[in-house]
Amino acid sequence: MGRLERWRRVARAGPRVGGALRAALLRVLRRDGQPAGPAPSLTRLDALIDEFAAGQPVRWRVGGQPRPLPGAVDVAAYRIIQEALTDACRHAPGAGVAVRLRYDPAGLTVEVRGDGPAVPAAGLRARAESVGGRFHAGPGPESGWLVRAELPAPEDEAELS
Repeated sequence: MGRLERWRRVARAGPRVGGALRAALLRVLRRDGQPAGPAPSLTRLDALIDEFAAGQPVRWRVGGQPRPLPGAVDVAAYRIIQEALTDACRHAPGAGVAVRLRYDPAGLTVEVRGDGPAVPAAGLRARAESVGGRFHAGPGPESGWLVRAELPAPEDEAELS
């Protein structure tokens, strides 16, 4: 089968597959009007990593002293990691990925690095900026790609959240 025919098959299958995935996701999210599973939180990061590690080598580590974060920052950090891992699986299947969280007095820095080709990061910037954070995505320092979000969560505000 030639390249053109493969592209045609993919183009024809795309809407069916996308529609089926959307429908399945909506069924899960709307099941009896209740959210599916626990709310996104960094307290569930190990489970998220385990989901992706089944098909992709993923390492992760935490630096600094973990602490409770404001809810919006916690969710934004989790979703940034989730979307970066999803993009890595989609655009660089099988390539190694490393996730790093670093807590400091000003907040949390999230880094996701991959060994494969660069991954799209369009929605990730909006997540970081929605909580007043800064975002960068592009080539990694040596090779691969890097997603980095600096999210504000001052230590003195952690107790108030």
